[in-house]
Amino acid sequence: MTMKVSLWVSPIVSVMVLFGSVGVATLTGDWVTGGRVEVSEISRMSADDVKGWMTLQQAADGLGMPVAAVIELIDPQGAAGLSPKTLFREVESLVPGFQLTAFRNLLRARLASPPAPSPESEPSRSRR
Repeated sequence: MTMKVSLWVSPIVSVMVLFGSVGVATLTGDWVTGGRVEVSEISRMSADDVKGWMTLQQAADGLGMPVAAVIELIDPQGAAGLSPKTLFREVESLVPGFQLTAFRNLLRARLASPPAPSPESEPSRSRR
């Protein structure tokens, strides 16, 4: 009978260690099962990092631009009624012709171009 007990000890201990490590990792917050990450102004994103599960506000924060500018790039007429809490996957049904891949290309071009100078920042030329 001792042979049967020792035969089952190793598999049971292995299963307990496996599920125990998953449980401890989940309780401590180290167990991540999804690809979603926290987006903040501290972590800079590129246009390729914009995902369908993100809100417009999260994308704006990660890209370092105002959310109004992101909404204007998506819907210049403002007819769709987008808000900062709108998900990108919802935008495809709200804005006719919107595709996230095309929007990423538009963002790439916008982020690569230098910001336009404001009229106040240009040096004034005095006539002599």
